[in-house]
Amino acid sequence: MDVEKLYLTLNRILDTHEIREIGLLPYQSTQSDNEYCPFLLIGSNLGIPLEYVDKIYKHAHGIFMNVRGGDNIKSNETVNLLKDSTRCLVIINADCYSALNTRKKLIIDNYINPTNELKFIDLLFTFPKHTKQSIIWFHRKWVILRIQLHLSSNDISQWQHEINITRRVAELYPKNYYAWTHRHWILLKITTDSIQSKSFFVNELKIMKIWVQNNISDYSGFQHLQRCLIRLSQCYDNSFSDFYGISRKDILKKININTQLQNRDSKNSSDSDSIVSLWYKEIQFTKDLILRYPGHESLWYHLRFLSFGWIWLKLSGYLNNLIEYNFNDDGEIDENNNSISSITKKWPESENELEFSRYCINQVDLLINQDNDVRFESMVNQKQNALTYELWISELNDRTKKDTKDLISKLAEISIDSNYYIVQNKKYSS
Repeated sequence: MDVEKLYLTLNRILDTHEIREIGLLPYQSTQSDNEYCPFLLIGSNLGIPLEYVDKIYKHAHGIFMNVRGGDNIKSNETVNLLKDSTRCLVIINADCYSALNTRKKLIIDNYINPTNELKFIDLLFTFPKHTKQSIIWFHRKWVILRIQLHLSSNDISQWQHEINITRRVAELYPKNYYAWTHRHWILLKITTDSIQSKSFFVNELKIMKIWVQNNISDYSGFQHLQRCLIRLSQCYDNSFSDFYGISRKDILKKININTQLQNRDSKNSSDSDSIVSLWYKEIQFTKDLILRYPGHESLWYHLRFLSFGWIWLKLSGYLNNLIEYNFNDDGEIDENNNSISSITKKWPESENELEFSRYCINQVDLLINQDNDVRFESMVNQKQNALTYELWISELNDRTKKDTKDLISKLAEISIDSNYYIVQNKKYSS
């Protein structure tokens, strides 16, 4: 089939139809009455026969290179050739820098509407392999910033569309680093000084709680949930610091110099209580998941983050001089309930965190003692993760050298990284 006809037919389809999904087909259309043959067009879905992909790409690339180097780059004919050729190039190869840079120039010169460009990128993301190309995500971010020159930076509807795109992409291609990074960036672009913003962060946190329950091993989701916690906390108190980048050494230094707790005045007490409630409920939620789904390292790493955050809350004065709160089922502070019965509901002080870790270890040992044949990998991993968490808490709170050495010895016995802990054990013994 004539490659020129293929190229023109593909562009005609894209110009005259609102295509919402595109894919490659191992065959060509066999419909005799199909005016777009060999392409298959069903509703808003377009199928491109795999055997013609290379031909279309080479033809579009040839047109692009000839036109791009021409003198009359501003003529309507040249602009149309650039728009059509770059579109075909990017559909087939989303990592084509030259084509995307040319489309940026066309946007700057008002030959391409940036809103339409976002819709085009939405179409590209229906190709699972395109969602893993960093350059197309950077292009999308550039287009969004271009649109923002004329729109409010707090247009929640626009950001909600971006969230929906990243959510769909994450389902197409799990553990997609660029999609999650883009989603983190969206959170930072939304201000924290309006009711709409707060509602957005609350909803995003709820969505992520559902996501992590369905994707326990995907730490990407937990990282985004952590950023939601921080941004929602900043809605309650804009002075709440983003402690990403603060190391354990920084925490120890702050503890060792006996930093005085800040006293929150009465008008901010309700906001402080809301922040404490938010983090406390997340710690409970995570511990429940750890007990329900034993052996998942991602859950324990998330608990580390929360424990780190809890210490940061204490050092920043949000815990009101360590007065323990109790919460009812709605997560509000309950002044009438003075008992906390569950292991997951204990106040997240270091001793209670160590108690939770030991409880998990005892549960594993009890199960193994009841049945000597039980050697499930998840049980072994649960014990190792609990010991590692206990070691982390111990070092964070500067416990005795003997406690730390005992934990490292236990890890050296069961860990798949036993050599590492054996070396660490020798350091403590010397």
